[in-house]
Amino acid sequence: MRIYLLPLLISLFVMVFATVASYNIVDYINPPVTEEGHRYMPIGNIIKSIIGGFVSAVLAFFISIKVLRQRKKNKYPFDKPLR
Repeated sequence: MRIYLLPLLISLFVMVFATVASYNIVDYINPPVTEEGHRYMPIGNIIKSIIGGFVSAVLAFFISIKVLRQRKKNKYPFDKPLR
């Protein structure tokens, strides 16, 4: 259970950062301005950034679990004889 806490926190941080970054990128590419020059709330851009943030959080979670398991395995090599 403890091995999943740090990857969960890492993935939440990555999700927040990726969502904000992808929203700014999508908002720059597809600005929410009408033909008259009025700004509006771009729901499509928000949905795209949330999906991108969720995908990046899942990837960060699995990568961080893999790294922590490998690090734990290398840190405590019980199968090797003592010198």
